[in-house]
Amino acid sequence: MFDTAAAPTAWDRARAALESVERRVGVEHHDPVVALAPPEPAPLTELLPDGDLPTGAAVTVRDSASLMCWLLGATQRDRWVALVGWPELSPLALAEAGVDLDRVVVVPDVGGRAAAILAALLDGVEIAVAGPHAVTTASERRKLLARARQRAATILSPMPWEGAALVLNVEHARWSGPDHGDYCLREAHLSVVRQSRADGAGTRFEVVRHGTTAPTALATRAAARRRAG
Repeated sequence: MFDTAAAPTAWDRARAALESVERRVGVEHHDPVVALAPPEPAPLTELLPDGDLPTGAAVTVRDSASLMCWLLGATQRDRWVALVGWPELSPLALAEAGVDLDRVVVVPDVGGRAAAILAALLDGVEIAVAGPHAVTTASERRKLLARARQRAATILSPMPWEGAALVLNVEHARWSGPDHGDYCLREAHLSVVRQSRADGAGTRFEVVRHGTTAPTALATRAAARRRAG
């Protein structure tokens, strides 16, 4: 009985003809192998769900002043930034992170009037950083967030902020350099968990900075594939 399952298909006949021609002209046939390039680190803005700071919203950056500076440098562009209640944040660190200091307003000492100062600044700046000394109540934070929505501005804070649209938690930071980074910090590795409406339980990233180069971000699953490759 004729086995129809074993009958050569048009593809089989074409492939056999091609191999016959290759043998006659002395060409060796090799099955093509496609190698996928490992994922490359993306700009730091990869940490942000839409590649930029959300407007009319609050963003919390926990446990890393460096990451706060880098985010400001990566997203400021021509925006005005206000730094309120954070005297320890060095202008040199901001400039090194790419922040245009000509568009920065600094209020280091709020004198117990943090909410009033932030509310006034939200009328004129696009990004307001509420530092650790800018102490506000839950009620004041709700009012400030409502004002940011009205002005299409962004509030950045190293402290928890109710209703924040984006939270970046730095779970681990490792600095290295000469003498293990004690005297000259040349390289930073941060493990960051991003929490937002788009992330569910959270998305993990590795943030790396070599020397004075711009920091990069890579989702942890992509980073694992890159190391395996």
